[in-house]
Amino acid sequence: MELPTRLGTNEAGYIINQTDVTQIQPMFRPLLDKVIQLLREEFAKALHSVYVYGSVGRGTAIVEQSDLDVTVILNQELDIDGLKSRTMLLLQEHPEVIKIDYDIGLLHTALDPTNHVEWGFWLRHMCACVYGTDLSHRFPHMKPDERISRALNRDLSDQLREAQVKLKTRRMTEKEKKSLIKRMIRGAYLTINVEDQSFVSTIADSLFVLRLYFPNSKIIGDLERGMESEEIQDDWLGKLIAQYESLFLPRL
Repeated sequence: MELPTRLGTNEAGYIINQTDVTQIQPMFRPLLDKVIQLLREEFAKALHSVYVYGSVGRGTAIVEQSDLDVTVILNQELDIDGLKSRTMLLLQEHPEVIKIDYDIGLLHTALDPTNHVEWGFWLRHMCACVYGTDLSHRFPHMKPDERISRALNRDLSDQLREAQVKLKTRRMTEKEKKSLIKRMIRGAYLTINVEDQSFVSTIADSLFVLRLYFPNSKIIGDLERGMESEEIQDDWLGKLIAQYESLFLPRL
């Protein structure tokens, strides 16, 4: 395949939002409806809008393997302890997802012009509104941009450092290991997506592009093997993280 791939962008080079409410699979809709109701009960008038993103929003989620990812915009800052505890109870009733992740932001923060490449990009290109007033149309279409990639990778080094601590004390679960490897693949892709003039959404597509730019990289091969493994050894993953940091963190 010729480089740059320009995958995930249209003919004009703008990022395509792969998420749409019409793509939500029927088996996940009842849970999403309950999550929306839960948010309405917890936050009442402080709730501005709710968005779905990730595999559920793209219609590619796998029962008992995928997360439900939700972005929540509030009119004011509120305590979320009640939301956390009620979400755990909801998960017991709905084993079709592994976990429910909330990205919670404030309305004035999302609309602040200084957050254009963060919240603006996120709502316009990664989310689909499922409740409330859709903010996505307040922002322009965007092209792959180093500022966007850096913002999405901002917490990567902290996540890797925390993972190393957990691995040394044997406290990292298999689900956490798999989730970390996905994050590492995504993070690596975001170091070359601007050069590639692309913005892909799936781990498979991220690996595809990475193999084109790093055809002989053992690290990319190990990340792929980690995704395919049923059990990931702590020591193996610890060494992989160290190698990954030396190659990709300088590119962030």
